[in-house]
Amino acid sequence: MSELGQILKKARLERGLTLDDVQEATKIRKRYLEAIEEGDYKVLPGTFYVRAFVKTYAEHVGLNPDELSPYYTEELQVSEPDTTIEPMIRKKRSVQHTDRFGKWATTILMWSFFILIIVIIYLVIVSQSGKDGDDKKTTDNAGITDSVVEPGPNTGDNGSNGTGSESEEEQKQEPEANQEPIVLQVSEDRVVVSSPDNQPLPFEVKLVDGSYLSLTSGNEKLVSGSLDKGQDQSFTISEAGIKALFGNAERCEVTVAGTKIELGKGFNKRINFEWMTYDEAKALKDNQQPTGDQTSGTATDVE
Repeated sequence: MSELGQILKKARLERGLTLDDVQEATKIRKRYLEAIEEGDYKVLPGTFYVRAFVKTYAEHVGLNPDELSPYYTEELQVSEPDTTIEPMIRKKRSVQHTDRFGKWATTILMWSFFILIIVIIYLVIVSQSGKDGDDKKTTDNAGITDSVVEPGPNTGDNGSNGTGSESEEEQKQEPEANQEPIVLQVSEDRVVVSSPDNQPLPFEVKLVDGSYLSLTSGNEKLVSGSLDKGQDQSFTISEAGIKALFGNAERCEVTVAGTKIELGKGFNKRINFEWMTYDEAKALKDNQQPTGDQTSGTATDVE
């Protein structure tokens, strides 16, 4: 068990909480919570989720995430596999294999064609020097010659086509690049949120001054009441989404998966944070009228 995991587990036990209790409150899966306590970060989807889940877990058990930052910063210094290197190597090997096979195939075809010409010339000479009584035998030999000639080009074509098919299959099997969470602000009162593996994303509200705040996820009331400056709130957003009401939008700052949301100005402002499947969110992002540079994980306003 890592030092960070011991600190979190001790704080949880002091509050009399089980991992099931923490899972219910934070929406983080129990196996991820166990992995954090054991220091087995390979179980989690990635470094981004490790930092977000540790912060949410710490706040729920009454710990200051900033004080724990040195622990998980040190423990997360583990090299992650470069998912782009292996496909490049595979592709390079495929090209080398294809080139090598192509050279051998060309050489074999050239020699086969040369030998075939010699055989044909020999058969023609034999047929012309034979007696009239051997005409039938000469005709049979010519038929055999034709049957030998025909497979040559077909064999070469088949070998070439087979190589091309293998190359295409290997290229099709190359894995896709890493996908990032999508946070897309489609209007003033609607934000679409999604993650590639359908895992919850961090949802944070910072109070720059006192304001009324109400957050609801499904049938669960996350927070409701007047909050003072510094009473920041941290949750996770999942399939149930979050409906938010801001007493004074200018006094609140919202970030989802590290992306800042434009709340605009006004009082009693309602914004619906809607969860979508990754394919639906990606299609909405691709079809949306561009208003500037857009990338995965960035919010964009549409007037």
